[in-house]
Amino acid sequence: MKGILKKFIKPGSLKRRIIYFIILCWAVPVLLFFIFTTVSYQEGIIKKSEDVMEDKLSNVLSFASIRIGDAITMCQRPSYERSWESLWNSYRKGQIDENTYLMEVGSSLKGKFYLDERFHLYAFYQRGKERPDSYSSRIGASYNSYMEDINGSVLKIIEGGSNYTHVKVIDGRIFIIRNLYTTTDYEHFGTLVVELDKNQVFKDIPRDFREKLVVCIDDKEDILTFSGRQSREEEAVSKVLPIEKEEAFKQEEELIASLLEHYDVSADGTVIREESRTYNGYLCQKQFDTYHMGILTLAQRREIYSSLYDLYEIVIIMLLLFLPVIIYCIFFLKQQIQRPIGKLIEASREMEQGNIGVQIDGEDMPNEEFDYLKDSFNSMSAQVKTLFDSFYTEKLARKDAQISALQAQINPHFLNNTLEMMNWQARMNEDTVVSRMIESLGTVLDYRMNRANVKEIPLWEELRCIDAYFYIMSMRFGQRLQIEKEIDEDLNQRMVPPLILQPLVENAVVHGVEAVKNASIKVCVYQKEGRVFVEVRNTGKRLTDRELERIQGILKGDEDKIPKGQGMHTSIGIRNVNRRIQLVYGEEYGLTIRQEEGNLTISTIVLPGEQK
Repeated sequence: MKGILKKFIKPGSLKRRIIYFIILCWAVPVLLFFIFTTVSYQEGIIKKSEDVMEDKLSNVLSFASIRIGDAITMCQRPSYERSWESLWNSYRKGQIDENTYLMEVGSSLKGKFYLDERFHLYAFYQRGKERPDSYSSRIGASYNSYMEDINGSVLKIIEGGSNYTHVKVIDGRIFIIRNLYTTTDYEHFGTLVVELDKNQVFKDIPRDFREKLVVCIDDKEDILTFSGRQSREEEAVSKVLPIEKEEAFKQEEELIASLLEHYDVSADGTVIREESRTYNGYLCQKQFDTYHMGILTLAQRREIYSSLYDLYEIVIIMLLLFLPVIIYCIFFLKQQIQRPIGKLIEASREMEQGNIGVQIDGEDMPNEEFDYLKDSFNSMSAQVKTLFDSFYTEKLARKDAQISALQAQINPHFLNNTLEMMNWQARMNEDTVVSRMIESLGTVLDYRMNRANVKEIPLWEELRCIDAYFYIMSMRFGQRLQIEKEIDEDLNQRMVPPLILQPLVENAVVHGVEAVKNASIKVCVYQKEGRVFVEVRNTGKRLTDRELERIQGILKGDEDKIPKGQGMHTSIGIRNVNRRIQLVYGEEYGLTIRQEEGNLTISTIVLPGEQK
């Protein structure tokens, strides 16, 4: 089971494993610390920050309500003192004229409100009048602007006839409006209007926080804002805001609009929170005796959760402090382990590719362990080269001995003389067929015996040899065999190893032509994509999958795939062709055999396009 797993699961590289090890020993603990810190403290910090904001808004609302309450009390005092009621009764009975009545009321108004910095203006309406009979402003607000912007809203309250004290936001300003009634017969005799200084109402609030406030009193349609927000609204209208400020202002407006949807005059003591990408918004609402107030504010998330961001910054700083350590660890492991192992691997690959005896030269290894491995590898490589050279020399000697023995058994000179005598006799008897067969046999035997020690020959000599062989086979098989050739004439002088075509042709005859009644053999030589291709295509018996698998094993040099007995000669021949080409030109070249439709077997030799 263990061997099967090793076969299908390849071990990872040392470099990758070192990176995984460092991540496991450094990044994972730091990440776990960061997650633990975030989960443990984030929720508490967020809740604490939001509670602070809610308490702050609640305090603002309470302080503002106290000042509005004081102003309401001042507006109710003339009714409790009955001084204006007495003047009204005297005027109604004709004891004083209208000018005297209004002068006395105006003098009282001036004494109560004009000199008080909490108020901006006051106005007094006689019963039945649509314009104020007495009007004055501490800040220079004109009577015409009052009539244009404020008077209409005041008349609606007068027409309502309520004796409650109304607190209203009109045109972004705070007004207290109260209808005045006599205490004896409950007769309406006038209306008092005063404007509060909103900065005085919210004066205990820091200016930067106050400028972010939006105030609703009994109505979310007309809201109270402060100078900072107003200036930004004016900039937005004039389109002079930078792009980033315009985007931030857009976010604020959307969040404020969303919070105002939750404003409800029946809500008491509630706080509503919403958030956007950059801001958190809070709406605090409370019911008072004569009015309902809601205070809304926005705050940047980074300001609210500053403690949390500080924590994040501390963690990031810790990570940055550890970064040089981890970089040094990676550098150390690379220098001490990965680089020397890389040198050993590179040398091993060179030896695998045929560079027997390769040595690891250059600077010393970074530590004594790898220095020992380098010396051991160099020694082993030298010994392998010595053994290989000895084995190769011995093998060549045996091969020469075999060739010499064969040549001794069949003397080429004697064989040629004998064939020449037979050829002469056939000619004397005018038997041209036999004469041609003897000449072809002589060509084949002469080619095979005289090319034993030649490394490369012109391609045309190979083609001449198989022409002779084809003639002999045509005499043997007659009409059963059809032979074709398609040769690129530009390649006739191309140098190739000897005896590479005849084994393929013999293989085609033995395994293709002999097994069927009719067959064909076609020899093609052509160039394509910078390479030279020599193909032998033959029809005949169809190869089974098992036979194709055996052929692939033979080409790879598997001795177990070579048949014992019949077919052994051709099997060894195609294996030797493939091996010789790869030894001369490299592993990317050689012989392949495949089968296509129509029982067509194609043996292809691939050679380099350019001569070395």
